[in-house]
Amino acid sequence: MGTRTRRAVVAAAMVGSIAAAGTSAEAGPVGPEPLRILLTNDDGWAAPGIEAVFDALVADGHDVTMVAPLTNQSGASARVTFGGTLSVVRQEEHKFSVAGTPADATEFGLSVVYAESPPDLVISGTNAGQNIAAATIHSGTVGAAVTGLVDGVPAIAVSTEIDFATGSGPYAQTADFVVELVDTLQARARRGHLLPDGVGLNVNYPLVDDPDGVPEGVALTATGRGFLDVTYGAVSLPELGETALFPVQVSTAVAETVADSDSVALAEDKIAISVIEGDYDADRNAYQEVRRIVQYLD
Repeated sequence: MGTRTRRAVVAAAMVGSIAAAGTSAEAGPVGPEPLRILLTNDDGWAAPGIEAVFDALVADGHDVTMVAPLTNQSGASARVTFGGTLSVVRQEEHKFSVAGTPADATEFGLSVVYAESPPDLVISGTNAGQNIAAATIHSGTVGAAVTGLVDGVPAIAVSTEIDFATGSGPYAQTADFVVELVDTLQARARRGHLLPDGVGLNVNYPLVDDPDGVPEGVALTATGRGFLDVTYGAVSLPELGETALFPVQVSTAVAETVADSDSVALAEDKIAISVIEGDYDADRNAYQEVRRIVQYLD
């Protein structure tokens, strides 16, 4: 059995157990028919990562509509626009751009594009760069997925580790894995639902530094607290009524302190899958269900 096939079989079994944990109150039941998928991101509608995932899902037979930001909105988290107007352009068939945040794009997609019936799944990504550990709360990719969860639709955030010097990353390989994961979720769904109510996945695909580029398996992880830190230059605080300019510095070399974290798994060239929820509460039962699924992806 080839690496990709073996990984797909593992994914399938792992994802089915997640679905058994519960049902979604709003998203309709899924069956053997192609899934209706709302695809979004935070890098912008024309970014290479979202294009790769769109093409891969369409080639696999799914009904995909892209509703994504007009421009790069990295770091926007789940910020939404509370008033005014929102400019929307139909860029191509099944592709809309929204002059707003990732959460705006997701809300618009669910409220307007899918007004008559919610999609079966929201996928956000794949993002250019990993969204792990301390970076997760700032991520527009994850923020878009969480927005879908809050609206009652199963959601997956997907990110690709990149070479920050060149911006290159394995987008096509990530897209292939997304197809395997989605097909597995569908094939293993129980009671007709892809994931338990309110539960989503944060997937990070590694940049493997060897000739074949094959990841070292799949790991169910906790969200870490390392990886990212933001600091400010040594400038004195301004006096009353004055202004000071503080240089902003970002470090991606912060030590990890959480065992079994996403950052550790990615450093080991594993595909990291973390459980996320829209209400910030931790459901240990859902976590255990995901664990049963992840074992089949390795």
